[in-house]
Formats: sequence, structure tokens, C-alpha cells
Amino acid sequence: MYKLKSVISRSEECDDCNSTRESRMLDIEEGVELKNKNDSLEKISTSSCNFFMGNKDSFIRNGKMEKIKKKHKEEKKIKIIDIINCPLDLHTNFISMILFIIGSTFFLFPKLYVSGCIIFAIACALCLYSNLIGVIRTNEEKKIEYYGYICYVIGCVVFIVGSIYCCFKDDYFAVLTFIIGSFYFLVGALFFIYAIDFNNIKNVNWKIIVVYISNFVGGLLFTIASIMFFYQELYNVACFLYIQGSVLFTLATWLDYLNYLNNSP
Repeated sequence: MYKLKSVISRSEECDDCNSTRESRMLDIEEGVELKNKNDSLEKISTSSCNFFMGNKDSFIRNGKMEKIKKKHKEEKKIKIIDIINCPLDLHTNFISMILFIIGSTFFLFPKLYVSGCIIFAIACALCLYSNLIGVIRTNEEKKIEYYGYICYVIGCVVFIVGSIYCCFKDDYFAVLTFIIGSFYFLVGALFFIYAIDFNNIKNVNWKIIVVYISNFVGGLLFTIASIMFFYQELYNVACFLYIQGSVLFTLATWLDYLNYLNNSP
């Protein structure tokens, strides 16, 4: 019986040895597979690095990333004092658009209607000054922009007449002056959009495009709202359109500040 037990124990030991060898072989095979995977991952990462760093057609190799970083560095960090030191015509233009918002809001309340007309007239006078400066500063090479400023000037003059007239009467002529003034604003904005070099649109400052589009949409809203003034049931809607158009004009004048400061030496 003792010998039998010893034989059995030895056979069990052999089985244990075999299982240990098998587990070791499996571990070795798994290690080889992991190593092969790691090697393949390293090759992929190396090739991807070579694509971005060494490839002649790579994004960084062409210097596009460097140009973008350089462009961001060149943009000035604008401070409040920089805005204060901007030319007077930029300030008057921005203030006039704020007054447009206030005046348009006053139109909604009958007791504030006359005050709204007065504020509107003051806003148009400030806007007139800014656009007259634009006419004076625009050289002969920029005839399209020159015509745009002329349209703005005419629109401001008509709006001043209409706003003062509305303080005393609210009739067909009053509405007609607002329609004509808005129409000239719209045409002036179209001149500036037409002046954009669409063949070289990628190199045009996006802020300038936003300014021109905002002025166009604002002029369009003013024109539609002015026509609505003929219909009493659409009066409140027309006032809200005037407010929205004034907000877009304000956005455009704010971006004018940024464009001036970024382009100034």
C-alpha cells in the first residue's frame, strides 16, 4: 500500500509539473502577444508623429499652425483706456446706436413717444457726424465705400427730419420719412457688402464681414418695420423690429472699435 501511494503521489507531481509547464508556456505566449501589440502601437505612434512632424505636406511643416499662433500673438489685448482713446466718430457712432435702442423702446409707450422721437433725432445727428467723417476720410480708390457713407448721410438727414416731425404729427408723411431713411441705410449697407473682395474672402477679417452683415440686416429690419407703421395693428411688432435692428447696429459699432484697435499701429 505504501508503494502504491508513492506511485500515485509521483504521478500527481508529474501532473503538477506538466500543468505548471503548460501555464508557463501560456504566459510566455501571452507575453509575446503583448510585446507584439506594444511594438505595433509604437510603430503606429511613430508613423503618426512622422506624418505630422516629418511629412512635407504636414500641417505643422507648412507653417499653418505657426501662422495662426503668430496671428493670435499679434492681436492686441484691448483695454478700456484703448477704447476711450479711439477717434470721436467711433464714440458718436456707438452712442447713437445705444440711443436708437432707447428711442425705439420709448415708441412702445404712448407717454414716452415724443421723448423717443427726440432721442431718435439726437441719435441720427450723432450718426450723421460719424458718417460725414467717413465720407471725408474715404479716398478716391474706395468709391463703393464712399457711396455707402453718402447713403448713410442721406438716411440720417431724412431720419432727423422725420423724428422732429413726429413730435408734432403722426401721419403719412411721418411714416414715409422713416421708410426713406431706413431704405438709405439698407442701400448703404449693400454698398459696403459689395465692396468685399469675395475672391479673397479667406483673408478678409471676419469682424468686418460681421459689421457689414449686421448693418444690412439692421437696415432691412428698419425698412420692414417702417412699412408696418402704416398698420396700427402691427405697431408694436414694428417697434420690436426697430429694437432688434438697433441692437445689430450696436454690435456693428462695437466691432468697429475692435477693428480699429487691431489695425492701429
